[in-house]
This record gives sequence, C-alpha cells and structure tokens, in this order.
Amino acid sequence: MPTLHGMNAHRARNDQFSTLFSFARASNSSIVITDATADDAAIVFVNPSFEKMTGYGMEEVIGKNCRFLQGEDRDQPDRELIRRAMHEGSSCECLFRNYRKSGELFWNKLYLFPVRLSAEQVTHFVGVQHDVTREQNLLAELAQTASERARLIDQLELKRRHMAHLSRDLINAQENERKALARELHDELGQRLTALNLLLHRARPYFEAGEPQVLWEQAEHELGALVGLVRDMSVSLRPPGLDFFGLEPTIRQLLARHLDGGPDWVFEYAGLPVRLAPTIEISVYRIVQESVTNIVRHAQAQHVVVEINGGADGSEIELIVRDDGRGFDAASWREHAARTGRAGLAGMRERIQLLEGQIEVDSAPGRGTRITATLPLHSTENKHERDSGR
Repeated sequence: MPTLHGMNAHRARNDQFSTLFSFARASNSSIVITDATADDAAIVFVNPSFEKMTGYGMEEVIGKNCRFLQGEDRDQPDRELIRRAMHEGSSCECLFRNYRKSGELFWNKLYLFPVRLSAEQVTHFVGVQHDVTREQNLLAELAQTASERARLIDQLELKRRHMAHLSRDLINAQENERKALARELHDELGQRLTALNLLLHRARPYFEAGEPQVLWEQAEHELGALVGLVRDMSVSLRPPGLDFFGLEPTIRQLLARHLDGGPDWVFEYAGLPVRLAPTIEISVYRIVQESVTNIVRHAQAQHVVVEINGGADGSEIELIVRDDGRGFDAASWREHAARTGRAGLAGMRERIQLLEGQIEVDSAPGRGTRITATLPLHSTENKHERDSGR
C-alpha cells in the first residue's frame, strides 16, 4: 500500500508536469518534450507553436524521435553534441538544418534542458526551438559578401603590384634613355667638340694680331662654353657618380655644383644603408635635382636645407627640401604650374606617385617652401632590384 510520503511525492511530480505542460502549451516558442526513459527518447508533447513552425500536428509526431525533422540530412555536426547531452543528462545548445512538413528547409536553434526526478534520474527533456533561418541566411550573405570583398581586395592588390612593377619599368626605361643620351653627348658630341678645340689651338699661330686674334679668342671662348654645356647636360641626364658611389656623395656633389657661390646650404643623410634600390636612388636624386633647380631659378633663397633619412621605422625613405626664399601659394600650386609653365612640382609628384609614395608641399608668399616626400623603402620590387644588381 503506498505510503503518505510516496503519494505526496507522486502528487508533487504530477503538479510539476502539469505546470510544465501548461507553460509549454501557452509559450510562443516552439517546445517539444521527450521521454528520457522511453526507447529512442520518444516525443510525448509538442505545443501549438511547434505545430505552426514545423507544419506537423501533435498526433503525427507523438512517439517519434526529434531527428525525423532532419529528414535525410544527417551530416550535421551538432548531432553528436545533443547525443552526448542526452547521455549525460545535461543541457546544451545546438543548431540543425530541419525540414517542415512541406519539405521547406529551416534552421532550428535548439536549447535542450533535462527534467529530473532526482539528482541521478532524468525523466524528460524539454527542447525549446527557434526558427533562425533569417539570421542564418543573413550570416551566409555576409560570409559571401566578405568572401567577394576578399577576392576583390586580392585582385586590387595584384593589380596594384602589377602597376607598381610597370611604374618601375617606366622609370627605368626613362633613365636608360637618359643614360644612353648622356653617353652619346659625352662620347660623340663631347669628343668631337674637344677635337675641334684642339684644332683651334693648333690654328692660333696663323691668326695675326688685331682683329683676327680677337675673333680667334671669341671662338675659343664660345667653344669652351659649349664643351662645358655639353658636359653639364650629360651629367644632368645621368649622374655618373650615382652608379659608382651611391646616393649620399652624388647628392652632395649635386648641391655643391648648383649652390656653391649661392645660398648657404646644409645636407643631412642618416638612417639609410650605403646603397638603395637603383629606382629609389635615381628617383630621390631627380627630386632633389628638380627642387634645387627651382630654388636657384625662382626662390631667391639665402639658406637651403636638404634632409634624407630612413623615416620613423626604417620602412621608408623621407626626403625634405626647404628654403627661406620667396615662396608661393601652395594651395594652388598645380594651377600656378599650369599657368606659368613650370611643371617641376607636377613632375616630382608624378614620379613619387609611380613609386607609391606621397608628397607634401608647404609654402606661402614670403615664407619659403618646404617639400616633404616619402617613398616605400622595402618592397618585393626593390629587393628584386638589389638582388639582381639592376
């Protein structure tokens, strides 16, 4: 005969389950209750929200295992997770691809909770289900968008590298043309002018004093000036010291040639290796050359400072050219260059952009000019040039 304690415990369990079923029936969430003691954890209850979400009525699912919602789609990672939770009598959170009665796929977020008769015995499992199809579709779209974005970024990076390679090829082609022209000026025209100068010297005894000798001296002077002009043009087209001695001494020689006898000048070179990639060296040389030419022609400066350093972290080369000359309106320097026909700054900007660098021009009338250029120092292209000795 049942004891009073046993009857009270049975009544308490019935009240507990009655409360559970009442709560599940009224819930807006899809809820399914399975019997943990039955074979294959059979379904014993589903609420109206379950019926609405899946399309299955209660009478169609009682006695079945919840896996029937997966249809033939059984290759799902969280199946092992729910199997372990039911074996251990623990709770878990799972995500499944389920199928409505109509065959339509939906994503089911399942929260599983055990119902215990005691600390050791689980009698039922309560599954709270949420249709998260919309969220999963959004995540899939985001993943697709991210994948497409990554693909486009990779394509842009590939094109950027290709453009950088073409830019360096363009600069190298221009410099090779300059080098060839400089050689022609020096070896052909220069030597012929030198030979002509020697012939002129040999002809001097044949010129009498007076007007003939004056004409001879004028011819000698003009020819000497022409030889000097050809020599300067050859050096300007391709500085011979750059190939043999590197950037620092060649820049120093350039400044001495252009500024000695003019404005006071200071040159600082620090934080860089003795030799750089050939494209970098010639580009920095050209920028300094154009800057100094502009200063001599237009600035009327008293002091000039040229600084070349390895940048803040050694990954770039920083070039600064500043003077205390006349200055100009930096805000409209492109328009000013187009109006006056002075394209020096525009040429510098184009060269720097070809090398993926940046240029800043700071100037104002009566306040001098400061040009700051930065160029990437370490790159695949530069390494290739150094290794190949180009």
